[in-house]
Amino acid sequence: MSSTRTTLLTSAAVTAAAFTFAMTAPLSPAGAKELKIATFMGPPHYLNRVVFTNLAKAIGKATGGETTAKLFASGQLGKGPVQQFKRVNTNVAEIAFGIQGNTASIFPRSMVLNQPGVGETAVGITKKMWAIYDKHLASEYTKIKVMGLWANTPPVILSRTKLIKKLSDVKGMKIRASDSGSVLLMNGWGASGIFIPITGVYDALNKGVVDGSYTAINALFNPWRFSESVKFVTFGMKAPTTVFWVGMNKKVWNGLPAKSKAAIDGLTGQQWSIDVAHGWAQPDLVAEKRARKGDVGIKVHDLSPAEAAKFNAASAKSVEAFLAKNEAKGIPVRAIYAAVTK
Repeated sequence: MSSTRTTLLTSAAVTAAAFTFAMTAPLSPAGAKELKIATFMGPPHYLNRVVFTNLAKAIGKATGGETTAKLFASGQLGKGPVQQFKRVNTNVAEIAFGIQGNTASIFPRSMVLNQPGVGETAVGITKKMWAIYDKHLASEYTKIKVMGLWANTPPVILSRTKLIKKLSDVKGMKIRASDSGSVLLMNGWGASGIFIPITGVYDALNKGVVDGSYTAINALFNPWRFSESVKFVTFGMKAPTTVFWVGMNKKVWNGLPAKSKAAIDGLTGQQWSIDVAHGWAQPDLVAEKRARKGDVGIKVHDLSPAEAAKFNAASAKSVEAFLAKNEAKGIPVRAIYAAVTK
C-alpha cells in the first residue's frame, strides 16, 4: 500500500472517529463555564496524570456540562510555581495548585505544618491540617475558594556527593530546601540551605549548584529524575513536610450556578485531600523499595538512634526560631504547633 493511500486512510479514520465522538459525547449547555486548572508540573506527574485529570472529568459529569474544567499543565498559564497564588487571584486561571512554602509570608500559620516532628506520613499530616483548619488556618485562605489542602511524604536527604551517616557529614554541604523554614533547618545542621523551587532542582543538581536535596524520595524517579545525579539517600531524622493548596478564584466561585457549586463541593474538600495525599504517597513507597534494592546504583543509609538524635536536636533550634519569629509578629504559631504535635 502506498504511503499516500495509508495517509488518506488514516486521515479518514481519524475524521470518522472524531465524528463518532462528537455524536456520542455529551454536549455542554450553551454558555457553560470552563474552569482552567493551572499547574506547573509536567503531564507525567501523579497530580496531573491522575488527580487533576480525573477532577476535570468529574466536574463536567457531575454538573451535566453546566461547568467544565480543563487542565493546563507544565506552566502553560505562567511558568514557575511561585506565582500560582497570584495567578488564581488575578484569574489567569480559575483554579490553581500551589505550595504554601513558595509564598511563606502569606501562609505563616500553615507553615507550622511544615515543621519537623508534626507527622511521619502524608495522610497523617493532612488530617491534622484539616482538624485545625477552621480554628487556626482559615484566615489565610479568605482570598480563594479552598478546594484542597494536603501534605506530601516527609523528605529524606538525597546527596550526589557522599553517603551521609552522621550530622557532621553535612557540614558545608549545599542542600536544596523546599521553603524558607527548611533553609533554617539545614543551616542549623551546619549545611547551607538553598531555596530552589522543585522545577529547578534537576538542573541545580546536574550543574553542581547544590550537593543534594531534602525532598520526598519519589523525586529520584519520574517525573523529576534526580537519580541521574543523586546516588545516596539518608533516612532517620524527624523531618518536615511540604503542604499544598488547590483553590478557585473567589469571584468565579461566587458566580457559579448553585448546582455547580454543590457538585464541586462534593468532589473536593477534606476527604478528597486525604485521598490525594494517600495516592501521592504510593510512589514514595515504590521509590523507597527501588532505592533500598540499589536500583540505578543508589545507596541507602538509616541513621543510628544516636545520630538521629543529633539531627533532631539541631532541627529543634530552627523550629524554635520559626516559632519565636512569628509569635513576635502576633501570629499564634505556638498554639498551632501544640495542636498538631500533641
